[in-house]
Amino acid sequence: MKIEICANSYESAMNTQKAGAHRIELCSELAVGGITPSYGLIKKVMQDISIPVHILIRPRSGDFTYSDFECDIMKENIEFCKDLGCAGIVSGVLHTNNIIDLNRTQELLEISKPMSFTFHRAFDWVNDPKEEITKLSEIGVDRVLTSGQEASAEHGIQLLKELKELTNIKI
Repeated sequence: MKIEICANSYESAMNTQKAGAHRIELCSELAVGGITPSYGLIKKVMQDISIPVHILIRPRSGDFTYSDFECDIMKENIEFCKDLGCAGIVSGVLHTNNIIDLNRTQELLEISKPMSFTFHRAFDWVNDPKEEITKLSEIGVDRVLTSGQEASAEHGIQLLKELKELTNIKI
């Protein structure tokens, strides 16, 4: 089993590596569900951390439906992460009706290549997780970050098992 820790500061990223985690998801503002960390934090972590670092690309807190302007910012942030050699991106976009915006998500995924792409916890908002995970698999998403639409993965374990059987996406 691989252990990924969500780090929201330089110190927490360093402690994550020292504790033996396999991967870091770097973000800021965990109290609001996480947003994209600053360029300075990303750059410093990438200089000093040897384990893979995946960056949360989310321009603001709140819902996961973004304007064209916000999507442009997300794309620029992905390019910056790619230039720094980050291992992966954690992102995704929903429509207002909580169906995955496949067009925008696929755009982010394509820009992210060759980095890994994880669809983030917005997945826990979707109405039909089995249908949506199939769509994500079809466009080439590597991972889905979900607790099985429950407060914890422990409580969502049944859905997690069902989703794992449907696709080769890592959950």
